[in-house]
Amino acid sequence: MKSTGLILMGSLAILAACSSKPQNGYTVNGQIEGADGQEIVLMQMFSLDSLVRDTTVIANGAFTFEGTVDRPVMASIILGDEQAGDPTKYISLFLEPDAVITISGMTAENIAGGKIEGSPETDLMASYTASVTPLFQEAYELYYGMQNDTIPAETKASMQAKSDSLRQVASKLHKEFMANNPSSYQTAYLLNHEVGMMKLEEMKEAYAKLSPKAQMLATDLAKEINLLETLEPGQPAPDLIGVNPQGNPEKLSDLKGKVVLIDFWATWCKPCVAGLPHVQELYNKYHDKGFDVFMVGDNDSTPEKWAEFIADSKVGMQNYHHILRGLKTLTKEDGSFLGFDSSNDQSDKYAIHFLPTKYLIAADGTIIGRYGENSEEAIDAKLAEIFPENK
Repeated sequence: MKSTGLILMGSLAILAACSSKPQNGYTVNGQIEGADGQEIVLMQMFSLDSLVRDTTVIANGAFTFEGTVDRPVMASIILGDEQAGDPTKYISLFLEPDAVITISGMTAENIAGGKIEGSPETDLMASYTASVTPLFQEAYELYYGMQNDTIPAETKASMQAKSDSLRQVASKLHKEFMANNPSSYQTAYLLNHEVGMMKLEEMKEAYAKLSPKAQMLATDLAKEINLLETLEPGQPAPDLIGVNPQGNPEKLSDLKGKVVLIDFWATWCKPCVAGLPHVQELYNKYHDKGFDVFMVGDNDSTPEKWAEFIADSKVGMQNYHHILRGLKTLTKEDGSFLGFDSSNDQSDKYAIHFLPTKYLIAADGTIIGRYGENSEEAIDAKLAEIFPENK
């Protein structure tokens, strides 16, 4: 599943911009103890798919980043592994035109405890950050604590319940902030992380409340709104193109004339696998009447496991049409993670953020509906309507 977590932000106050700085230029000056010689990263997040990365080396307990922005832009300063997600190892802020931003009080063990000054937009988030940061840090500690195999199952269940409770409280605070600050840049940024968790009309309403400049930051939200409008019932179904486990080409458009169930799934997704017997029941019941199944597997990193799972399946998967999602993982020469190449991502065509997600496609190639987890009854009812028993 595509995944989206909340980026935490710190507090700050306004400082005068230096006259020698370029127009719209920003400067970030940081002081940090115990990290001399280490690389520190400034990651600007123009959108979830558009990141700009800058690095420098800490020397004499200090570092500086400089650049230009034409509007407030969310950024995170990260020490260490960028993929670890340790909330003590990053601190987030808004870079603003003509701003001199200082961050003091950071240590190599906890840069999240730094004090940020110099950005009004980050000031607005100060109380929010203070309330949610402890919740996420505790949830993070619980998550990694549960990875210990020596912990009894009952203890793990208790830890999971506590973690879920912390996340629910954080989610409530998150929604309250957005409701109380509907036109702010921070809300625009946070809304980008709500993509996939809001209904289309909810997204439209939230986007309309943003100021015009804040809408420029909510690029992922705007993109999702535009995409979902093309995926409404009655709209043409985007084509899905790939190769099956045997290396032969597969295209959704080749199935025009049949009613098709598209199943976005993965071998590692337990709810996906649990739902496969139901898909088999539908196939056995309706295939002779003009029904087919097209499956998009989120197993690009383990294609051999994907192919083996299909070949060994006891629930008729060999009868379906299969392709991989098409999301490539990019790595550096040393094998470390660099990012993703989503240029051929078939899931993006259907705004897939969670697995399993299913679509029903009519025989004329238009969309009938979208279905999430635990939607078997809704799919059954629709297919019973399309293929009545007396026909």
